[in-house]
Amino acid sequence: MEMGLEDLGDLAINAIISKLDAKDTVAVSCVSKKLRVSASEESLWLNHCSQDLGLSVPIDPIGKPVPSFKETYQLWRESFGMYPWPLVKRVKRCWDRLKNWLSANFPEADATLRKGATEVEIEALENILKVKLPLPTRLLYRFCDGQELTDDVGGTALGSSLGIIGGYCFYDHLVNVCLLPLRQVILETKEITDQLGFSTTSKYVIVAASSTYIGKFFFLNCTTGQLYVGTRSLVSAGEMIPCVPNALISPMHDMNTGQQQDAMLLWLEEHVRRLQNGIIKLRKEGMIRSINLFPEESPLCSTAVTNGVQYPLLYPGGEEFVYESCTPLSSSQGSIEGAFTFVPGRLADPKGSAFEVEVGRFPLQCPDYIF
Repeated sequence: MEMGLEDLGDLAINAIISKLDAKDTVAVSCVSKKLRVSASEESLWLNHCSQDLGLSVPIDPIGKPVPSFKETYQLWRESFGMYPWPLVKRVKRCWDRLKNWLSANFPEADATLRKGATEVEIEALENILKVKLPLPTRLLYRFCDGQELTDDVGGTALGSSLGIIGGYCFYDHLVNVCLLPLRQVILETKEITDQLGFSTTSKYVIVAASSTYIGKFFFLNCTTGQLYVGTRSLVSAGEMIPCVPNALISPMHDMNTGQQQDAMLLWLEEHVRRLQNGIIKLRKEGMIRSINLFPEESPLCSTAVTNGVQYPLLYPGGEEFVYESCTPLSSSQGSIEGAFTFVPGRLADPKGSAFEVEVGRFPLQCPDYIF
């Protein structure tokens, strides 16, 4: 005697449907009234919303409450129906991870993130700048329209320290990179490309920049999907270097595949990975906090201990000593090693003989990802 799916008990049917993805769950619900009831169970759609969208409460894409998880899932699919769903899930997961890290560790920067842009706003940028944004970048802006930085929010005499990409400081060179909102993308792209003498048909847009007086600009090539950063020869020679390995970038404008990944998405995902893994950390200077891009974990840095010294402890219970520097290289790679001379006690009143503390060799080379 043959049995169909409908001949099974409710528990068995629910157990089977719970193994399906959202698309197949909808398909099963069209077979019969009994299966439609089983496929409408709120627990099933809670699971789909959790797995696909990272949602634990039923809200729509702009954060408004929704009566059920099934309706929630439907609203999200409708709102992003013009994009490949696997790419939507990936971009949302990237933003969720970054926002979670910022909320827990750097809430003042989290507060600068803008709500997502609309399709109308994205299309307006494309029409003004005569470009077609890669799909991953369009989606990144759909979830978050960059940062809103003002002089009275995390500002210093040199500019904001709240860039979610972060920066570094050595001597009088202060850099802190933020993601630009669409309106600023338009303004900066027009101004900078005019200064650099780019062609009016240039497909570059500026998506990130330093908020300090040191100009550092990140250019997205909307045709190839690569992200570039200007070098110190940007103004004189228009020189830029890629920020992401070219081999990782795949087609950006095909709506029929979920495999697109432009440099902007890869760049942001790598940045989030470094934050989550503690490779880069927050640094505090006085009352100002910022994300510091100098890596603090191997293989991008080194550690050496001499006579028990890891860091110079200047005062009992005080903060660690931080020394940041930079040097130009005439070749594409190099390294640094050496030693610092320590004096027990004070220079004016030494408590023992001076001794050298080793600085382990660490590489100086152009990394795969540039921030």
